Amino acid sequence: MRLWNKLKLVSRWLRGEKTTAAIDVTSSCNLRCAHCYWWKEEHPPQLDDGQMIAFMRKLRREGLTAAFLYGGEPLLRPEICAAACRIFDFTLIFTNGTQGFPDLECQWVLSLDGPEQVHDKIRGPGVYAKVMANLQQARRPPIVHMTITRLNKDYIADFLEQMKQPAVKSKILGLGFSFYTPNKGQEEEDLLIPLPERDRLVDKLLEYRHDYGYSLGFTPKMARHFKQNEGFREWNSLDRCPVSKVCACYRADGSRKPCTYGEQADCSRCGCASVAIYRAAVLDWDPETIMILNGMINGCA
Repeated sequence: MRLWNKLKLVSRWLRGEKTTAAIDVTSSCNLRCAHCYWWKEEHPPQLDDGQMIAFMRKLRREGLTAAFLYGGEPLLRPEICAAACRIFDFTLIFTNGTQGFPDLECQWVLSLDGPEQVHDKIRGPGVYAKVMANLQQARRPPIVHMTITRLNKDYIADFLEQMKQPAVKSKILGLGFSFYTPNKGQEEEDLLIPLPERDRLVDKLLEYRHDYGYSLGFTPKMARHFKQNEGFREWNSLDRCPVSKVCACYRADGSRKPCTYGEQADCSRCGCASVAIYRAAVLDWDPETIMILNGMINGCA
């Protein structure tokens, strides 16, 4: 049944059908990360547990068979995370790792921002050590995801060296990268990497992949969709975004929003890795990127 569900999901992706719910399951977070828009904005009151579970069941009945759980920090509501894993065929939970990794049938996506001193500068003192301790207890290996900003762009190689250490590498499924997406009308020079500089970092990530191996989830086809003079101009507006066509995004009160990054996200400077993965795997039918996507889905089993 799991294989059949996966085949149906991929088939619907290929047809551009709505398959996935991206849900802010909480309006709360226990961190105040320097690059995160979430805690800087006001959010609606969240559905209570019963309402949220009923809402997720409704989405499942409407044909959304996969779910991405966001916040805030989703694991501030562990019962909701557990319920989502029962309701949906495939569930990815994006976490800061401070609440541990309960044994759920999901794929964890763990946000790390660099080596310890950089991560803690962005997320708070002692956070990195706490996350690493929790990681050692995880029964399902997470995908580690780094959002590249001006705060950590010079530390990617150092970060990879830490991730290559046997005690860490044996505990993670792989590594992924996105680039900071600013809000409309905001330059955010302390965070945003201009597109020409981003192109150079994209090439650097491909070099790192050559050294680190295939568990670094960044392929040449994905790189093409990030480059401003290649695939990036084909999708960097909301009406052309392929992910927005297959993924329905919801606030914690159950209302719709256009994007997981919020209403004010500047699509013209988007750095979302999901789009690059989708376009490379589903539109380009790139075998290397398909392996990454397959690994993400299999991790939910």
